[in-house]
Amino acid sequence: MMNLSLRAVSAACALTLAAGLASASTASAARAPAADPGRAAMTQAVPTGNVIFFHPDGTGLNHWAAHRMYFQGLDGISNWDRLPNMAVYRGHMSNLINGTSHAGATTHAFGYKVDAFGSFGRDGDGNIGRDRHIRSLSGFNGSVMREAANAGIPVGVVNDGHIGEPGTGAFLAEVGNRDNWQEITRQMILGRTGMNDTAPWVIMGGGEADALPQGTTTLHRNVNEERRAPVNSRQSLRTDDLNLVAAWNAMGSGNLSNDPTQRDDFIVVRTRAEFERLQQALQANPRYAPRVLGLFAFQDTFNDRNEQDLINRGFVRAGMAAGTTGPGPHKQSRLVLWGDHDAAEPGFNPPTFAEMTEVALTILNRAAAQQRNPAQRRFFLVAEQESIDNFGNNTNAIGMLHAMEDTDRALGKALDFLRRNERTLIVTAADSDAGNMTVVSGQVAGITPPTNILPAGRAPDNVAAVATNPSAAAPAGGTAPDSATVNNFLDGVEGRLSPMFVTEPDQFGNRMQFGIAWPGTADYHGGILSRAAGLNAGMLNSRFSARFDNVDVYRLKHATLFGRMLNYPTATLAPTRP
Repeated sequence: MMNLSLRAVSAACALTLAAGLASASTASAARAPAADPGRAAMTQAVPTGNVIFFHPDGTGLNHWAAHRMYFQGLDGISNWDRLPNMAVYRGHMSNLINGTSHAGATTHAFGYKVDAFGSFGRDGDGNIGRDRHIRSLSGFNGSVMREAANAGIPVGVVNDGHIGEPGTGAFLAEVGNRDNWQEITRQMILGRTGMNDTAPWVIMGGGEADALPQGTTTLHRNVNEERRAPVNSRQSLRTDDLNLVAAWNAMGSGNLSNDPTQRDDFIVVRTRAEFERLQQALQANPRYAPRVLGLFAFQDTFNDRNEQDLINRGFVRAGMAAGTTGPGPHKQSRLVLWGDHDAAEPGFNPPTFAEMTEVALTILNRAAAQQRNPAQRRFFLVAEQESIDNFGNNTNAIGMLHAMEDTDRALGKALDFLRRNERTLIVTAADSDAGNMTVVSGQVAGITPPTNILPAGRAPDNVAAVATNPSAAAPAGGTAPDSATVNNFLDGVEGRLSPMFVTEPDQFGNRMQFGIAWPGTADYHGGILSRAAGLNAGMLNSRFSARFDNVDVYRLKHATLFGRMLNYPTATLAPTRP
C-alpha cells in the first residue's frame, strides 16, 4: 500500500508540473511579440483615391517644435499638428544608418532600399557604370509616379529648390549621379529615353539654367554663385542644344501662345507676374487644366547661405532695422530668404511653396476629373520643401523656420482640399534631420527670480548671453576641454550675436525667448515622425504602428493609387532591369 501511495503522489506531482509548464508556456506565448502587421500579406482591396505626398526635407520633431513655438506659441496648434495619424519613420538605407536625399527619394519612389551614396532613380554608389537600372516593387520599369502617369493618372511635382532636387527628381528621372542636373531636367520634361513616358501635368520649382540650350541667356540671375558659375551670370548651364522650355510649350494642341488667357494647354511660367496670370485664368475658367512648367529661379528659389553671408551681400529688406522682425503671426525676416534681392529683377519674390502647391492641386484635381476612364480619376502630387534642409545645412535658423512655415501653409491648403475631396491621402515623410537643431531657453537678464518670460515691451536678449554647453570645469582627475573648441553655434533672428527668437503668446499670454543651437551641418538620423490624414491614413496607427520605414511610404502611396498593398521586400534588393 505504501508503494502504491508513493506512486500515486509521484504521478500527481508529475501531472501538476506538466500543467504548470504548459501554463507557463502559454503565458510566455501570450507575452511574445505579435507578428509585424506591416509586413504581413494583405489580400483585401485598398480604397483608391488622390495621393498628396509632402516631403518637408530635413525635419525632425525638434524642427516642428521650434516652428510651433515661434509661429503658434508653446500651446498653439500648427497645420502639421492637425494631421491625426502618425508613425515613427525609419529612414535607414541598405548600407547607411542615415538617410540621404537621393537614396531616400529613390526608396520613396521605387519601394526598395538602395545604396545611400549615389542612388538617384537607380541603385548605385554615384560612379557611372556601377549603378543599376531597377524595377519598382510593383514590377514596373520605373517609379510609382511614372507608373501612375503611364496608367493615365495625372501627376505633378512641386519644389522650392531646383525641380531636379532628389525629393521630386527621383520620381521622374533615373541617373547615375545626382549632380547630372541637365539630364535629370531633360528626363523630367521629355521623359526617359525609349520609355514612351506620359508627361507630368505639373512641374514647378527652380532650375531654369538647365532648361535652355548652351549659350542662351537666362531670365534669372545666378545670385548665389550656384555650381561654380559666376555670381549674377545669366548663362544656361546646359552643354547641348536642347531647349526644354520651347519643347514643353510645343507639346499638346500646338497652341504656342504660352498665354493662359488663350487656354494654351502647355504653359511655361517663370515670374510671379506670369504665375498670377495663370492663377487668374484658372479662376476665370473652372475647367481649364493646362500642363504647367514653372521655372522660378536660375537654380533654387531660396538663398541657402548663413545669415551673415546674406547680410554681407545685401540680401536685406530696406526699412527694417538690424535684428528686428515683422509683427506676428508672420514675423517677416529682414533677410531676403527667397528670390532675387533686387525688386527690379524677374526673380524677385517668386511664388511660395504653398502657392505652387495650391495651384498644383487645382490643376491636378481638374485634370483627374476630366479623365474619361473612371479608374484614372485621381491624381498624385509630390511636394518637397527643399529649403528646410538647405537652410539647416547652412545653420540658418530663421530661414529654416520660415521654410517650415511655408510648408505648414501648404499643409493647410492640402487639408482644405481634403475637406472637399474625402478620397484623398495626405502623408508626410522626411528622410533625415538637417543640422539636428535644438531649442535653447534663455533666462531673461536682470530679472529675479529667474524666468524665461519676457516682460511686456521688453526686447529679447542677445544670444551671446546664453551658454550652449555645460560648464567647462575640470572633472575629478580630468582635464576640462577648451570651451571655445566645443561651443555649438547658437542662432538668433539674424544668426550669431543677434537677438533671440520670441515665441507667440502661450495660454497665459506669455512670450518667451529662445535660441537655436546646431551641433553640426550634416543630415543626421534624427527623430522623424510621419503624419497623415484622409484616405487610408489610419494605417499609420494600425498596420504600420510598430514599424513604418521609407519602403512603407512607397507601399502606402502605391496602394492608395492602385488598390492593393504590395508585400514588403524583406532582405530583397531591387531587381535589375535592362
